[in-house]
Amino acid sequence: MMKMKLWSSVAAAAILFGGAYSISEVQGASAGSTASQSQSKTLIGVDKAEAYALKSAQGRIESIDLKERISGSYYEVEIRHNNQEIDVRVDAYTGKILSVRKETDDDDDDDNYAAVTSQSGTMISAAKAAEAASASAKGTVTEIDLDGDNGSFVYEVEIRNGKVTTEVGVDAYTAKVLYTDVDSDDDDD
Repeated sequence: MMKMKLWSSVAAAAILFGGAYSISEVQGASAGSTASQSQSKTLIGVDKAEAYALKSAQGRIESIDLKERISGSYYEVEIRHNNQEIDVRVDAYTGKILSVRKETDDDDDDDNYAAVTSQSGTMISAAKAAEAASASAKGTVTEIDLDGDNGSFVYEVEIRNGKVTTEVGVDAYTAKVLYTDVDSDDDDD
């Protein structure tokens, strides 16, 4: 009889211990998966941010900026269409459209753009400019601006790698890298 109680006690302890072990494993696994999810998050990139934004609003991409806030990271995409300036915010990790804001802009920048486009051909996308710039400098593309001066258009692409920021000028029609300007944020100055 004593042997039977001993085995019953051992079996009960094994079940309790095993159950507790299984529960802690499940809790540890779910905590670990949450931690690994936050570590494995990767930016969608400017190419996808551009594509998602253009699904929300048609037009020409004027700029794409990666914004990092306490509430989360997002791409702010500025689109120009006729006399409207449209700002689209795209979640930097999921691609979800966070907001679309339209403003009327009465300047005549679009008239100049239309004339240049018909004479020079089709502009490349902001994503294509980012791709060309990334071949020249390693890091994360944090900003793209379309700049038009004297009848020519250049994408100014900012790439951040640690404390080093590189601005790469990319021809808006040929995707040729025109210049590279490196700036270091050393605190030793």
